[in-house]
Amino acid sequence: MRDQQPIRTARRNVQRKERFGGNTFCLFCGYACLESLTTVTRRWLEAKEVPVKLLDGLLEDHHIHGKAHDPDLLVTLCLNCHREITERLMREGVSMRPEGNVFKFIALKLRASAVLFESLAASHRHCAVLLEGQKIGEGGGNGEQLQRSQLSTQRTQRR
Repeated sequence: MRDQQPIRTARRNVQRKERFGGNTFCLFCGYACLESLTTVTRRWLEAKEVPVKLLDGLLEDHHIHGKAHDPDLLVTLCLNCHREITERLMREGVSMRPEGNVFKFIALKLRASAVLFESLAASHRHCAVLLEGQKIGEGGGNGEQLQRSQLSTQRTQRR
């Protein structure tokens, strides 16, 4: 995908590096993609009374075409994936502001859908590779082995 606004992307990257430093990663999962990290701490989340069982898997609603364009079309994503896809939308030049021109509106929705589909394709390819690496009967049939393998693979790839 071509970055539609490389100067803005560069500015956001500089701001992230200033805020987090160059070698920052998530303490819990090892995730190191700067556009996905936030400065919120576990203590802050607990103070806001976020249930402890949710802290390791927080989820957010993602408006596929942007809330201003289609407030009811949602998918649920983890915080990291939500930030990644939001960054991809920005790089694609998808505005989150209302659009009055019907042709620009349709183009915007098509671009936003393309970003989602590209992300889904990459995720599905990754899962297929993980499944192909599993032997029949491995993992006790409950997927725990696959989840551990996937988490380990993701940590390794992101470092």
